[in-house]
Amino acid sequence: MKRARTLLRRSFYRRDLAVGRQVMHGAAYQFVSIGLRTLITIGSTAILARLLLPADFGYVAMATVVTELAGLLGALGLSNVLVQRATINRLQLDTFFWASVGLGCALSAAVVLLSYPASSFFGDAKVGEILRVLGLNFILGSLSIVPTAVLSRMMRFGTEFWIQNTTIILRTLAAIAAAAAGWGAWSLVIGALAGSLISTVLYFMAVPYLPRLRFSRRVLTQSWRTSSGYLGNSSLYYLNTNLDLMLVGRALGATALGYYQSARSLTDEIRGRIAMPVQNVLFPAFSALQSDRPRFRALVMRAALLMSALVVPIGFGVSANADALVRTLYGTNWLAMVPVMQLFGLSASIRAATAIAAPLFAANDRVGLSFRYNLVGTIIMAVAVLGSTPWGVEGVSLAVAVSTCYAFVGMHAAFRLIQLGVKDMLKVLLPPYAAASVMWVATKAVFDQACLQECGALLQLMVQVGFGAMVYLAMVLLLSVPLRREVMAVLHRLWRN
Repeated sequence: MKRARTLLRRSFYRRDLAVGRQVMHGAAYQFVSIGLRTLITIGSTAILARLLLPADFGYVAMATVVTELAGLLGALGLSNVLVQRATINRLQLDTFFWASVGLGCALSAAVVLLSYPASSFFGDAKVGEILRVLGLNFILGSLSIVPTAVLSRMMRFGTEFWIQNTTIILRTLAAIAAAAAGWGAWSLVIGALAGSLISTVLYFMAVPYLPRLRFSRRVLTQSWRTSSGYLGNSSLYYLNTNLDLMLVGRALGATALGYYQSARSLTDEIRGRIAMPVQNVLFPAFSALQSDRPRFRALVMRAALLMSALVVPIGFGVSANADALVRTLYGTNWLAMVPVMQLFGLSASIRAATAIAAPLFAANDRVGLSFRYNLVGTIIMAVAVLGSTPWGVEGVSLAVAVSTCYAFVGMHAAFRLIQLGVKDMLKVLLPPYAAASVMWVATKAVFDQACLQECGALLQLMVQVGFGAMVYLAMVLLLSVPLRREVMAVLHRLWRN
């Protein structure tokens, strides 16, 4: 208990941390985590795709339409409020904990109720059965709001690294074991529940917080303006990520949705495994520099450049290598998802490169402004998806890719909050996109070689990825002076060490 009190008290006040060093340490953990998670994702995808049917993925994707809404609304942004505030107190922690648990229980009950109309909407009773079990996730997830906020405020990125990666490893093993036992779509459900339970236990082991039986309506009301902004943005994010799933699942069925969702999930890994973890590092760092605008702007420019230089070529690479990637990971039975993956790879690069806007809005306490920009983006996406449904999954994926370009407008708005403009955006985005475009064309040219097409899918993929990486690295270093300086500085430190 003494350890718990000490850790909590240290998180109450934001100390004058060496933010730059903390961000670099956090980024280092995230990049190691990215590599580890990528290996796990590739391995588990290759195994599960051969143990399960496309329809199994489709059933879970249908259920996810409902569960993601509950998951995004579950915390009401309360954890982010605790991270953003300059100072917090124990009463806030207890109040937010009980508010989160109450909301988690309510959402779990709501998912059970929605499971019946969901079965009717998708025309399959299995969707409702899956939902009634997945509802437990929201109770489990609501418990860890305080430990996650405490670790984030104190920039304990190493601890978060071990928790998140231990969770994903054990969750993946649980899903594979269930799939090998013949549980079908339920194996994915088992993996999700196991992940939520393991994550909650590990967070409480890292921060042994014991909530007190007290609750302050005043504390909750004072944070409502910010929390409501997170609620609005979560609702819009839900529509952005699930409207296409609802339409494809209802119109084309579980098998078609399985192809569509699998292609989107793999490309969403670029944002989910790279951009969003980096966001988690940048948000507390940006919040700590609110009063130091010059350092704030310098950190934003550096972080935005490094993030775009990392994620843009991955998205373009997935697009250029979609055929070999599908053959290697999924097998020839999944070739229908190749054109969808090509388009989603390009749109994923945009989502990931502009993801820095979210921590900028949050750190400046302008979540409401972020909501207004996201609302326009959601309307654009909804119109595009509704108009493209008659052309099947390829038409919908093309519409989603085009509508994603609006994210650049939101990034510009976030940059303006700290007196950065279009020229600054071009400095961080233009070199990676230009270099990635050259890489895409060069990779496709290599793919068209007859000798390479006669090779196995894995060898073809390795050759194309290696060749594309060399082309991109050469081009981006040629086009970006700041990136050349970053690389030279790293090489210099390595040489000295």
